[in-house]
Order: sequence, then C-alpha cells, then structure tokens
Amino acid sequence: MASQLPERILIVDDEADIAAILKLHLEDSGYITAWAGNGQVALQMLKDGGFSLALMDIKMPGMNGVDVLNRIREAGLDLAVIMMTAHGSEDLVVECMTSGAVDYISKPFSLDDTLQRVDRAVANRRMLLSKMRLEQEKEDFFFMLSHDLKNPITAVIGSIDIMREGRLGPVNSEQVEYLQSAIDSCNEVVAMIDNLLDVQRFETGRMPVVLRPHSPDAIAAAAVERFSKAAEYDGIELTLDADGDTTEIAVDRNLMVRVFANLLVNAIKFTPADGKIRVSCRCVRNSAAHRIRIPVYFVPPAGFANRNCFVRISVKDTGNGIPHEDLDHIFERYTQSHNAVDRERGGAGLGLAFCKMAIESFNGIIWAESEAGEGSEFIILLPCYPGTSRCSKFTSEEHP
Repeated sequence: MASQLPERILIVDDEADIAAILKLHLEDSGYITAWAGNGQVALQMLKDGGFSLALMDIKMPGMNGVDVLNRIREAGLDLAVIMMTAHGSEDLVVECMTSGAVDYISKPFSLDDTLQRVDRAVANRRMLLSKMRLEQEKEDFFFMLSHDLKNPITAVIGSIDIMREGRLGPVNSEQVEYLQSAIDSCNEVVAMIDNLLDVQRFETGRMPVVLRPHSPDAIAAAAVERFSKAAEYDGIELTLDADGDTTEIAVDRNLMVRVFANLLVNAIKFTPADGKIRVSCRCVRNSAAHRIRIPVYFVPPAGFANRNCFVRISVKDTGNGIPHEDLDHIFERYTQSHNAVDRERGGAGLGLAFCKMAIESFNGIIWAESEAGEGSEFIILLPCYPGTSRCSKFTSEEHP
C-alpha cells in the first residue's frame, strides 16, 4: 500500500467463512478489516466512523444490503460501497449503482479480482477526498480575498482620498494627479477581486440573483453619470442615447450596474484621448427582433429566438478594437485580446467573464462586434419584461 495510514474496510456478510477469507486476503494486502454479520450491526459500526470502504453482501436476513446502502446514503456517511451477491441480475446491478454503490462483485468471486476492485475503489475515494480538500482550500482563498485583501485596500483608498482632498495639508495639482492615479489603481484591484469572487459564485451556483423589472434607461443613465468624470479626465466624450422610456427588463439591478461598470471601465481604458464612447438603449420588436444576427459561437437561452421583443443595450467606443479571431474568446475567464496595446494595459481577464455570466442569469446574451483599429461595440440583448408594451425607440435595421 502506498498510503502510510492503512485504510479500514468493513466486510458485511452473514456467511462467516466468506467474511473470514476476505479478511485474511485484504489484511495480507495491508488493509485493516472488521466484520459485521448483519445490516443493523453494520450501520452502527459505520456510524461510529473510520471506514473507507464497505464490502456489502446483498442477500442477508433482516435488513438486506440494498437497504443498508440506502441508509448509508441517507445518513450522509462518507465511504465507498462495493456490493456482493450470488444471485445478481442486471436490474439489481442498476438499482445498486443508482443507490450509490461504486462497484458490484458476483459470487463466487476471484480474490485477485476482488482485491483489484477494492484497490480501485479506495484510490478513487482518495482522489475524491483530495479534490474536496482542494475545493475547500479554493473556498478559503476566496474568503481571504474578500476579507484580508479587499478591506485593507478599501482603507488605503480612503486614506489617499483624505490626502488628495487636502485635509492633511495643502497639495498642488501635480500631487492631486498622482494621488488620484493611486486611487484609480486601488479601485481597479478591488474591481478585479469583486469579479473573481463573483465569477466563483456563479460557477458554484452561490450567486444570489433577484430578478425584478427595471428601466434599462435609468440604470444606463446612472452608469454614464458615474463614469463621466473619469472619461472627461481622459479626454473622452461619453454620451447616452436613451430617452428614459424604454421597455423594462427583468434583471438584478446590482449585477446589471456591475455589468455597465465593467464595460465602461474597459471602454475608457482602451479609448484614446479625443475618442468617443456611446451607451445606447433601444427596443427591438417583431420582424426587427428576428433579423438580429447573433454570432454563431454564442448560444442563446432556450426559446430566445421565438421572442418578439428585446431591449438592445450597447456600449460602443472608438478605441483600438479587438482582432476578429479574439471575439469568440474574450468572454472566457483569464482571456485577453492579442492586441498588443490591450496586453500593455493589463487586467485579469475576468470582467467580461462576469458580464457574460450575469447577462445569462437574466436570460439574455452579450457579444462583441469589432475590427482591429476601428473600435468595439459590446451588445447586450435582453427580453422585454412580460406585460410591458412601451417601446418608445424602435429599431428595424438589419444590424440593430
């Protein structure tokens, strides 16, 4: 055995001679074994813990092996189970495997074959436990990011901001610029941590998503107002094309605000001075909705193509653009464009992954259209909220 600590195996069989043979053979191979002559005794021994595997006979007086297996799973006991029987059938095998058995041995059995099956089951369980430990370490790491890194960075931002505002003494314009740059860099780190945590929550099914009807125009207007100073500071014209009366959409407002933030941060980062960024919200209905050409590498939700009303949200910039070959990968985790300027400006490659997961949780879709050197447009398509018919802006173009 490779392990320094021998694995414990419980043999559950009402035939003492068979159990004795199995005990001798397994102990010669380095395992520690125990014997239970019936299901009730087996359950009590297993509940006391410490066993990695149970070799379970199916045909036993009183409680049979399948009942014991079901009780093991109901109790949440952590061990592998191999079933044994001299009266097997395909239906019985299926029942045992469905109930959680990892293998099935027919009697009379070969001791060498049984040992191989036991070794395989124990090795698989070790691998599963190792994977679970790694997952727990991963969870602990994300918890550390949230509390041990993010909170101190937030405190640093507050301290720098106090200095920038001159509360600790006068600062000149050049010093203000450097302090603001430090604040922006800290905020970028906080945003990366938030994206990392939220991508993890989405992937593990732990992201709370509360869908309620909201005005896309109102959310877009708040986002544009929030980033207008940053755009102005970089010499970029940021505008909104919406009149405040577009059909409502069912979204989680906090997540949708984060989506806008990620898209606008990217747009500002990759748009040069004197460039332009335009955020727009438009309603697309009926025949125009069916003419929307979604890239083939994005799979819409079920029934998406049958809808007749969508809200199309767009963030369009005049930046460096994205090479065509990157468009189907940029929403993947830790993926960045091959554009040299994009690589220079850095980023963790998580913002767009978060946007994709958030929009998909709203039953929508997001994609990008771009040519290198000609700017980019990120397009979000969300179903109109049922029961609302307002659509003050219609689009009937081939490319809405």
